[in-house]
Amino acid sequence: MVELARNPFVELPERRDGIVFAYQFVDGKGQRLLGWPAVEAALRSDDGFVWAHLDLSVRRARDWLAQAAVIPEDLRPEMGASDVRTRLEQHRGTLFGVFTDMQYDIDPDLTEISTVRIFGAERVVVSARRHPSRSMDRLRREIHGGMTLRGAADLVSTMLAYLAETVEMAVVELIVSLDEIEDRLLEGRSSSAREDLGAVRRFAVRLHRHLALNRRAAFQVCARPPAFFDEEDGVDLREAVEQLGAVVDDLASAQERAKLLYEEMAAQQAEQANRNLLILSVLTAVFLPMTLVTGVFGMNVAGLPGLEDVHAFWWTMLGMGVVGLVAFLGLRRLNIF
Repeated sequence: MVELARNPFVELPERRDGIVFAYQFVDGKGQRLLGWPAVEAALRSDDGFVWAHLDLSVRRARDWLAQAAVIPEDLRPEMGASDVRTRLEQHRGTLFGVFTDMQYDIDPDLTEISTVRIFGAERVVVSARRHPSRSMDRLRREIHGGMTLRGAADLVSTMLAYLAETVEMAVVELIVSLDEIEDRLLEGRSSSAREDLGAVRRFAVRLHRHLALNRRAAFQVCARPPAFFDEEDGVDLREAVEQLGAVVDDLASAQERAKLLYEEMAAQQAEQANRNLLILSVLTAVFLPMTLVTGVFGMNVAGLPGLEDVHAFWWTMLGMGVVGLVAFLGLRRLNIF
């Protein structure tokens, strides 16, 4: 038997070698493997199947993927590539996919996107990522807690289901954020919602770019899965892909809603700007005749009326008030405001 890890949560030795964690499943139970020698020995063994989760930011992991005999030669470059488009493909009786996930972090509110690349065959499953994956960490913890798996196909289907659930949670949080922004817009607090709406729209665009799933190709794989998938595994795979497709639809609806909210916000801001311009125009129209009066009586020329009258100032103020009132009533009569 291969050497097993005593502490299932010790990850530093593997992290240096590019192995985030690895398991050998015998009779449905996962046994933790430490280091490349243990993984290689498990791959040579006839007992159960192996799952290796690798860190693509480590050169050792990329080198192993580039020459791994368990992965078809033309798929090896794909496992180490950096494209993020979600897809699911069948290749010579094996399965390969690229899926979107959320980065695992201490702060659960972070919305950083991660990508997980998955290869599945009858006796081996290899997953790889450049940033910590929430879904893979959740699956690791559940395996450590006693989760049993029927085989490699069951593991792949479970991975896809967990990935779909994680992305669905992110979309739900996005929709909740849109609800809060909409409430603020209805309350007339568009200025406080503008920055938040911009952040939500940017995240939705990035997530949709990652989740651009080729459904036709994915459902073709579900209709005729690889031979190591039994009927139950095939059903689970199809349900996971359908769930992912539903998430894509929800995200598209959220994007459209965010666009409508942005247009509503722009309309409110334009209305407020027009209202301010109207107030400014009315004030200008009212004070213009008053300014004319003050301009005339402010001229320093001989013969100006009221120079010798001690009440001239008050007559001038009265004249300003009258012409201002006339201008105001004239604007009201014209339904300017």
